[in-house]
Amino acid sequence: NVYAIGTTPSADFPSGSKVGSAETGSADVFVAKFKPNGEMIYTTRIGGSNLERGFGIAVDSSGNAYLAGRTQSTDFPVVNPAQASFGGVEDAYVLKLNPAGTQLLYSTYLGGNDTDFGCGIAIDAAGNAYVTGDAESLNFPVTPGAFQRQYGGGISDAFVAKFGPSGSGGYAPDLGGQGVEHS
Repeated sequence: NVYAIGTTPSADFPSGSKVGSAETGSADVFVAKFKPNGEMIYTTRIGGSNLERGFGIAVDSSGNAYLAGRTQSTDFPVVNPAQASFGGVEDAYVLKLNPAGTQLLYSTYLGGNDTDFGCGIAIDAAGNAYVTGDAESLNFPVTPGAFQRQYGGGISDAFVAKFGPSGSGGYAPDLGGQGVEHS
C-alpha cells in the first residue's frame, strides 16, 4: 500500500473520516492510504481550530500510520498524550492512527513556548516511534539525564524524541550549538 501525508485547506477535500475539529481551521493535516493499483482505501483529516501541517509518516507491520508535523491549534485532538497542553506559538505533534484510519491510538503535543515542529518519523520493530524536528523553544521538554538539556542557541536546535508503542513519551535532547540546526 501507498500512504500520503499533507495539508489541505479545502472544505471539499475527500475525507472518509475526521479526527478532532477538522475542517474548522485554516488547514488540516490529511493522511491517505491507497492500494497498489491506486484505489483509495481511506483518507482522514486531523486537526483543531487553527493550522496543521503534516511532514512525516511511517507505517508499522500492522498497518498503523504514525504522523509527525506541526500545529497552531490549542484544541488539536490528543489521546493518551505525553504532553497534553499546547506549549506556545507552534508545537510539534506525534500521533498513531489505526489501520482503518478512523481512530487515534495516541496523539500528543511536543513543544515549548515558541515554534517547534516534527519533520520526520520512523518506527522500529517493537513499535517505538522516533521523531526528528526543529525546536526554537528555550523550554523545549527534554528527558532527565539527556546529554544536552538546554537550548544550544542560534535560531533553532534539532531534536530527536522517542515514543513507546502506546505513546508514552521519552523526550530526547535538543541537539545544537550557537548556529542553526535543522533535522
